[in-house]
This record gives sequence, structure tokens and C-alpha cells, in this order.
Amino acid sequence: MKEAGREGRMVRFSFVEGDTVLQADDIIYIETNKHRNFFHTQKGLYRIYRKLGDIEEDLAGMDFVRIHQSFLVNMQYVDRISSYVMRLTTGEELSVPKSRYQHVKKEYSRYQGGIPQENV
Repeated sequence: MKEAGREGRMVRFSFVEGDTVLQADDIIYIETNKHRNFFHTQKGLYRIYRKLGDIEEDLAGMDFVRIHQSFLVNMQYVDRISSYVMRLTTGEELSVPKSRYQHVKKEYSRYQGGIPQENV
């Protein structure tokens, strides 16, 4: 569930830890592993049992990009993308498969203001 307004880009999820409202900008990335999703956030780790595709839909329009079958990343935390690796501002590095690499690079460039939406 999304709540309107960029400054209030809040999302509510029913985590294992209980219902929680998060600010989308606090979510660094979401990782899925064996039907469990882990939200890596500024405030800690949250777990949820949902399809990553459903979570991706909930976060549509909030500057997240699916870089891998198992990762959904907030572009706000991307430091750079090169040689099939995405380096985050946290220092973590995530692999970007060849099949998604060009799409991810275009989305990141668009996020930075380099490519108009109609060319993506």
C-alpha cells in the first residue's frame, strides 16, 4: 500500500516482525532468498513472505530497479554501475546479470537525469 506525496513516500508492509510503515527512501534494497524477502533499510532488517514481483509493484514509481531475479534496489543508494556490478553507497556490491545490465544502466541514467523517459 502506497501513500501519496514524494516527501511522504510511505509504504506499509506486514513483516514477520509485524505491520510496519517505512519511508521508501529508507529502503536500501530488497533481497529474496527461498521465498523470504529481506528489506535492508537504514533502520535495520525486515523480513516478509511475499513475491518480489508484488513488492516491486507496491514500490512502482519510487525509483527502485530490479537488477536481478533476487534484488530490487533503491537507485538513491547506487554509487555506480560498471562491469556488471552495482556498487552501493553502503559499500556493498551486487551483481547485475548480462541479460538485465543494459536496462539497469538506462534506468539509472534516467534516474540521474541523463535519459528522457520516452527513450527508456
